[in-house]
Amino acid sequence: MPSTLALTVVAADDRWEARVAGDSAVRVLVVPRRNDQMTARLCGHVVTRSVAAVAIPFGLPIDTTMPPLAIRLVDGDSVTGLRYLVPGAQGYYLFEGVSRDGSRRISLRWPVTSDPTRPVPASASDSLIEAAITPNPYMLDSAMRRMRPGSGAMSRDLSALPPADSARAMAMPLVRDFPDQPFLLSNACPQATVLLPVLARIDQKLRVPVQRGDRVRARALLGEGTVQLSFDEAPPAATPPAMREAVPEAAITSPDSGRVTLRVRVQVVPRVQKAEQSIVLSVGRASARRSGGT
Repeated sequence: MPSTLALTVVAADDRWEARVAGDSAVRVLVVPRRNDQMTARLCGHVVTRSVAAVAIPFGLPIDTTMPPLAIRLVDGDSVTGLRYLVPGAQGYYLFEGVSRDGSRRISLRWPVTSDPTRPVPASASDSLIEAAITPNPYMLDSAMRRMRPGSGAMSRDLSALPPADSARAMAMPLVRDFPDQPFLLSNACPQATVLLPVLARIDQKLRVPVQRGDRVRARALLGEGTVQLSFDEAPPAATPPAMREAVPEAAITSPDSGRVTLRVRVQVVPRVQKAEQSIVLSVGRASARRSGGT
């Protein structure tokens, strides 16, 4: 634990709790990673690099209806995650992350204050809000980057796609309207599920970083119309799909290191189905190194 936080850590099996001396409140919680909804949404933020205030995950309890502010991604050598500020009379700096090897879930809740005689409106810029907070959020960001949560044995395949009946509840809404965007799957988050807005016949392209031999799988769920998934790097099909034929799944074993491009295309029947829809899209990357490949 970074010494700047002056915490006492108590470990019980695989659960670590850190407190300030004389205070019973848990400030930092480190637990084995679970396949729960909050971790899935956290990975949605980490993989897409989205800092929109949608589906914010939490690990430690927060009793407030105030909106999260100053959302930033924080990446360290051993930890990656999302931090944000919760305003109010009892304001908090919150960090939610995962270890780089994917085995642990990290949550931090740290009280913050501001000068009551110089109130900062919630509509102020992130930099102005951060400058008014004590302790400085960037100091806490730095502490999270230096955290070393250790590693644990993985007993399951984190790249596996979620069951279709639970994928929608796990999906992190992707509000950015970019037709070509990164989808940065890693050992920390080798699978992510997003709610992807699409327009008929306008391709969305997701760039997935890979090493040679990595296996990337994708699956799409669509309420109306048909969706076609394909990887640009895959050899062309012997029989190309018809214009409105559904191709809701695609997979590729990467021939080289670099990235592969997942192409998402929706077809609709004019005047019958919506031209603008949202797809529940799950993408997973199985590392060749972890599976024993080269």
